[in-house]
Amino acid sequence: MSKRSIVFNRPEDPSFIKRIKESIGYREGPTVDTKRQRLENDDSDSDPETQRVREEEETPQVVVLKPGDLTAEEAEKEKKKLDKEKAEKPADLSQRIIFKSKSKTSTSGDNPGGSKEKKSSKSQKKEAQKSKLSFDDEENEED
Repeated sequence: MSKRSIVFNRPEDPSFIKRIKESIGYREGPTVDTKRQRLENDDSDSDPETQRVREEEETPQVVVLKPGDLTAEEAEKEKKKLDKEKAEKPADLSQRIIFKSKSKTSTSGDNPGGSKEKKSSKSQKKEAQKSKLSFDDEENEED
């Protein structure tokens, strides 16, 4: 099999459309290529040094006005302490437990309980069909 590449060449706008666009000051929006370039440029900033600098910029600035106020180091220690306490704290059993599925696109082969759900839905459909009104009383009596 030979691989074929599909290329779209956008036709040039007619002259009257060009004049209208010039008169209203129309500018072309971003193309697919420019969007790709933006994504590639964003990926180049994914190095750890750049991420560390961004995190430092996003942290709030600590100002000590009086003696006894928290310094930046003390604030960081308190934050770590609170995170540690939150992780070690036992679960609150008075609240409802909500389970979230990892992926919504699971097949019946991946989920062993999927076949049971199908069977129950089939039996529900049969019950729904039986409960519908029918003008064939003889067929209902035979079933």
